[in-house]
Amino acid sequence: MEELLFLNRRFGVPGRIAFREGPGGDPLAVLVGPRGSCEVSLYGGQVLSYRAPGFQDALWLSPLAEFTHGKAIRGGIPVCWPWFGKAPEGMPAGTPSHGFARRALWRVSRSEVDAQRTELTLILTEADATDPAWPYRYQLTLTVTLEETLTVDLQTRNLDDAPFTFGEALHTYLRVGDAREVTLVGAGQEGPLRFVDDATHDVVYPQTDVVALLRDPVMGRDLALAADDASAVVVWHPALDCGLGDVPLEGPRHFVCVEPANPHHVGGQITLAPGEAHVLTLRLQPTLHKD
Repeated sequence: MEELLFLNRRFGVPGRIAFREGPGGDPLAVLVGPRGSCEVSLYGGQVLSYRAPGFQDALWLSPLAEFTHGKAIRGGIPVCWPWFGKAPEGMPAGTPSHGFARRALWRVSRSEVDAQRTELTLILTEADATDPAWPYRYQLTLTVTLEETLTVDLQTRNLDDAPFTFGEALHTYLRVGDAREVTLVGAGQEGPLRFVDDATHDVVYPQTDVVALLRDPVMGRDLALAADDASAVVVWHPALDCGLGDVPLEGPRHFVCVEPANPHHVGGQITLAPGEAHVLTLRLQPTLHKD
């Protein structure tokens, strides 16, 4: 595959960054650092896995995930942009939820490694993907960094001649042993949050500094999540009978979504003047569980 040869010659680093064919045929980047590894699909600009030494994958990827153009990949860290949730009012009927960035093929722009860090940067512009509901020129820059933590930076830059307003989220699927046994603290809610039954939990918690801890006694680990420049954290856990065709019946018992976001439907959207930029940052790190 000529594209893989080019990517590996131009951006690959022996033992640290390599490109291979992903499940749907699009390139997949494999990053290895001194303290972990991750996989990033160029389709969707989506982190699919993150493994720190001594721990199982911190992210959940559905065994029924579809890697087909026009479909969103279920699991990992989807990029929701330029809106989160249903399309804002006034947009044409049929405009897809969560925007178009997670259904687009991103381009590699840079790779860099040193003794402590492995980093890959992807970009997406209106030349790569747009929607009739989004008539603006833009550049998204997604930087994935492996250090002590996994860090994902999503930068939005307005390349248009007019201001634009957007919403966004890093829709993080956290893998758990059993959702009924985990406890989420620090996500903006009052007191610890538990998922004690199989009902849907879908709540936006306004919060300026997102710092959350998902405590998982079944897997013997905790997942610490922090974010910068997010106006809210969204906690989503679907019911077993959610009816999502790419989620197995027992699937919801093995993930909880904790999502740093700037969602338009609660007034958290961002407006950028021409030339301005905004960066949403997510950091994720597993630690040993302590009672």
